[in-house]
Amino acid sequence: MNSPARGCLYLCTFAALLFLFALGTRDFWAPVEPRYGEIVRVMFLKGEWIVPTINGDLYTDKPILYFWLALLASKLAGAVSEWTVRLPAALGGVGMVLTTYGLGRDFFSARVGFVTALVLATCVRVIWEARWAHIDAFFCFFFILAIYFGARALLRKGRPNEILLAYACMALATLAKGLIGIVLPGLLFSAYVLARRDWHLIADAKLPFGVLIFLAITAPWFYLIQQATDGRWLADFIYIHHLQRFTAGAGHRQPFYYYLTTLPVDFMPWTVFAVAALFAFRDCRKAWADPYIQFFLLWFIVVFIFFSLSDTKRDLYLMPLLPPLALFVGNFIDVLAAGRWTHDALYRWLPMIFFLLVALIALGFPLAAWIVRRDAFTVILPASVVLAVAALCTACFIWRRRPLSALVSVSAMMTASILAAVLWIFPYLERFKSSRPFSLEVKKIVPASAPLYVYADTMNDFNYYMEREKIPILPSPAAVDALIAKGENGFMLIKNRDLKRLAQIPRESIVASDRDGSTSWYLIEFKRRF
Repeated sequence: MNSPARGCLYLCTFAALLFLFALGTRDFWAPVEPRYGEIVRVMFLKGEWIVPTINGDLYTDKPILYFWLALLASKLAGAVSEWTVRLPAALGGVGMVLTTYGLGRDFFSARVGFVTALVLATCVRVIWEARWAHIDAFFCFFFILAIYFGARALLRKGRPNEILLAYACMALATLAKGLIGIVLPGLLFSAYVLARRDWHLIADAKLPFGVLIFLAITAPWFYLIQQATDGRWLADFIYIHHLQRFTAGAGHRQPFYYYLTTLPVDFMPWTVFAVAALFAFRDCRKAWADPYIQFFLLWFIVVFIFFSLSDTKRDLYLMPLLPPLALFVGNFIDVLAAGRWTHDALYRWLPMIFFLLVALIALGFPLAAWIVRRDAFTVILPASVVLAVAALCTACFIWRRRPLSALVSVSAMMTASILAAVLWIFPYLERFKSSRPFSLEVKKIVPASAPLYVYADTMNDFNYYMEREKIPILPSPAAVDALIAKGENGFMLIKNRDLKRLAQIPRESIVASDRDGSTSWYLIEFKRRF
């Protein structure tokens, strides 16, 4: 791909197809999507641009940038919708692909950049996060862009003043997800300075100017929300969502080796190529001597160790290290295509066996559906056939030593699979995942002025689809007892499994139920006692 402009155009079109096609055709699925949708909906109705709230309380998990973009899209569209709320994530995915292309092109070659961008775009985690109302693809775009400008400046691939653009991108990453937007780049560049022992890089970083740029972008909103919430937002944001998450687990406590089990899955289907590449590039001393390779190795190592040390671990946290991993595979495929490395048995047999297994499993899905849930057979069949055919083609290209054809085949496989899922599988899953139908039913039954409660649930899907800014949560049986003791009219939403534990609620008080979803819900009516 000799023309950079043409390469960007092809990749932009490809990524837009992957991430934007039918983006708003399914409802919000818990847990995160309804929460983001409700935050944007309330801000839209109130004309609020500074303080995000959820269920009547402050939302202190994440800063404001994602919600600003979703809110802007909603203003332009005239309403908040699944499409407008997911748009920042999808655009973040497109930005990740293009920026990764720039990294590969500038530090290796145009072909490496193009191959790397295809690898990144079609790995499981990136596709999923870019089509989901979630912060991480959006954050990763600014994070990777910060690394891109910083590396160009400090590794002397671009103009020295490009380092100032890196600080601007770090500021935007911080406004997207938090202090991790500056901590990770800071750790990476510090590690690189120590590894190279090149102390001139500290002066090249232009730290005083960078700090001013960073503060000029981030400080205004942090100051405004500090004033608007009397300091509560910032205190919770720093203590609960940074210090506690890193040191106290915050609900996602996992062992140190957790990411060794999740990363191979997130990088599928390219993980098998990464394993083969490990053996191809096993001369670590030679690789470490190259400043560019050393930089990208440190990128991977720093991010992996940082999140492994944290008590709070989630598989999506490792998205920032997917670009250097994709570059690793991209260079491997480029070496194979150029004939600079022989196609040994490991490269041929490991990926070929993997894709043959993928084809076999794909063909087994319809059979399993026919046995377990026959109504899903016609839904699964098209996607399974597409996946099986593409996997067989990939195995054939690998056997015939055609790595670039295998690359195209895998990319086509992932693209066709997600399009098939969007067209057939997701609509089928709606009745199990969406709360919209039951929410609209409840909305017809419960007057807008009547009290409505929810038992032990914080998903916010009822808030969004019923258009209720606040649905008080009853956290325990004692709270239900207190509500009943008041003897007032009101309603409560409760899951089936919780209702079984609350013997104090008479079953004749059930006025509506939803039995199609993965979790059965009931609407309970409390009546005033005279």
